[in-house]
Amino acid sequence: MLCVASGISTNAIAQDESVSRRERGGSAKQNLDIQADFSDYDQNLGIAKAYGDVLVKYGDVTIQADQIEFHQSSGNIFARDNVRIFKDGQVVDAEEIIYNINTGEMTTSNLKSALEPIYYSSNDVQRPEEGTEGPITMLDSYFTTHDSATPNYHIKVKKLEVYPDDKIIMHGAKLYMGNTPVFWFPYFVQPMDAELGYYFTPGWNSAWGGFLLNRYGFMIGENHHAQAHLDFRSERGLAGGVEFFDRKFKNNDNIGRLNLYYASDNEPTLSFNGRDRRDKTSSDRYRINFQHRVYLPGSDDETFYLDFDINKLSDAFLYEDFFPSEFRIDPKPDNVVNLNKLFEQGEISLTGRFQLNEFFQTDTRSPELAIDIIRTPIGDTGFFYDGLTSYGLIDEELDDDSILAGMVDPSGFNRFHSYHEFLFPIQLGGILNVVPRAGAGYTNYSSFDIPGLGSLDRTTLHAGVDFSFKMSKKSPEIVNRALGINGLLHVVRPYMNFSYVSTDDLTGRFSPIDRFTPTTRLRPIDMPLFTSLDDIRDWQIIRSGVSNRWYTKRNGASYEWLALNNYFDTYLEDPEFNRDFSNFFTDVEWRPLPWLTASTTTQLPLFDGAMDFTELSSSVTFMPTDWFEIGIRHYFINDHPFFQDSDLYTLATYTRLSDNWGFSTEHRYESDDGTLEYQQYSIHRDLASWTASLGGIIRDNRDRENEYGVILSLTLKAFPKVSLPVDFQPGSLGAED
Repeated sequence: MLCVASGISTNAIAQDESVSRRERGGSAKQNLDIQADFSDYDQNLGIAKAYGDVLVKYGDVTIQADQIEFHQSSGNIFARDNVRIFKDGQVVDAEEIIYNINTGEMTTSNLKSALEPIYYSSNDVQRPEEGTEGPITMLDSYFTTHDSATPNYHIKVKKLEVYPDDKIIMHGAKLYMGNTPVFWFPYFVQPMDAELGYYFTPGWNSAWGGFLLNRYGFMIGENHHAQAHLDFRSERGLAGGVEFFDRKFKNNDNIGRLNLYYASDNEPTLSFNGRDRRDKTSSDRYRINFQHRVYLPGSDDETFYLDFDINKLSDAFLYEDFFPSEFRIDPKPDNVVNLNKLFEQGEISLTGRFQLNEFFQTDTRSPELAIDIIRTPIGDTGFFYDGLTSYGLIDEELDDDSILAGMVDPSGFNRFHSYHEFLFPIQLGGILNVVPRAGAGYTNYSSFDIPGLGSLDRTTLHAGVDFSFKMSKKSPEIVNRALGINGLLHVVRPYMNFSYVSTDDLTGRFSPIDRFTPTTRLRPIDMPLFTSLDDIRDWQIIRSGVSNRWYTKRNGASYEWLALNNYFDTYLEDPEFNRDFSNFFTDVEWRPLPWLTASTTTQLPLFDGAMDFTELSSSVTFMPTDWFEIGIRHYFINDHPFFQDSDLYTLATYTRLSDNWGFSTEHRYESDDGTLEYQQYSIHRDLASWTASLGGIIRDNRDRENEYGVILSLTLKAFPKVSLPVDFQPGSLGAED
């Protein structure tokens, strides 16, 4: 056995091959341990040779081979014949490997390896030196994800360049199904974190008829890529467009994209739910969406930037007809340009919002300047400051339907608003946390659109105090593996927040624009969090509650096992209705096990009143066995003054029928009127390297035509950070949340 070390003098190694040699001088790096049946060392040349069953160990690298040479001057290990190297959890097989212990660079020939679930081979592999940027280059390569001696698909590449965590560049790539070539790409770039290449989505539903959605993604330089679309819907005709993406913003879906799409619609009056529209809609339908961020003066400073959110649509029904998943999330996209400067204490913004689509009602800012200071300590005084100052040209533009109905545009105005608040957190008796607060604000309205209406002034005063304390109890003896309990820590926090607001009543012809929107939740009672500036009213509210949290130990850290929060409002002066108490709220979050989670949010009336209502929202996800998973959601609301009654149940299941087959379902049932709103059934088949799914959907639109659809998907199984360009998943036609 030979034991040598990098960076040592050659006279530190004796020539007796039966003796273990160690470094005897110099600055040691890591020992190079060579074990073999036969070995020798040339002191003059500084070359160690080993033959037979050779095992080389250096740090976290292990090399097995029939013969090796170690050149001490260069740090190169030359391994030949039946070579296998273990490094970073990977196993690499090759006929020859050159590994440099100083740089970590590795060059191979006739390589075979696996990084589960990728299996690949190459005649020549070259790695960059450690600490340097550059690709891993593989020549005459072959790879697949099918773990079989005869894989059902594979890709052969003349030259493959792998940029870790970035992209793969293929030169002369051929895709084989079995032994039959089906695609050839002379040059192909596949980012590891973007969906590029060719995707197509076939299917049928009653709104589109038969359809085939095609998408091809490609790189544009190093930092941009595009996706070209060409879609056919038998009920509507041809459509297509292109999307551009800035990969600098790959972790932010809201910026860094331009979407251009045009459809020549054969049936523009036919809605997605089958109802004929009375509105005249042109057959030329399009969308232009631009979301981007420009850093000023450059990307080195990310605290000063200009954001664009521009959305131009041909008509109000485009999203509903062609992009139903986007319609459910954002049916009326906004148009905003925002200049923002961030600093440690807050931000300064200049915002412009405008009505680009006349068929959507929009409150505009032309523009609005705001200085927002977050809660900031005032030196070492113990006081904190929180404030907002803004000035804007505010207006509200009605949509076309409202104008035709004879509605009058709300009066636009200029608004100056300034609010400032001071807080002084203290602790009494070492347990009771007290946070008194006081603030004052002034708002001026001027330049009204209505003739004869002069300026209006409003002063707002706010005072409040928060009380809370914590108690805890440790119970290390409580252990229940079935429920994931390894000792419990129970933390109880009773709290009470009082908020008082007094403001001038703006009556007469004043019409608020930033007004309070009806909701089932309690309103914010901290003035800096109340954003409905035109709808501030007098109030005196006490919010009381008790928060309970149970923690256990998991994976060497504290883990929140159960959270329970109960609270309600007491109205000394109600800003909305003549109430004495709000509903009683209970929020529960239970996550005992990875395969069992549950949550619920309920509110129940404490007393009978004209404005009392009941709301319940709960969900449970449970996987009782390794072959069955079920998810149940329930939403119930009754007697709300603004919202429709509902008793909605959603059930989703997945059943693994065998190693290769699975079956999933989803149902949504509205018990209030006895309607089974949505059904989806899918059968899944494991095809070794692929997963195929075929499913159908039925949507009951009540008094309108029912919707039917067929979904086909064929997806390549897990391919770490790399996806072959095939995916049939029609997300826009899937189940709704």
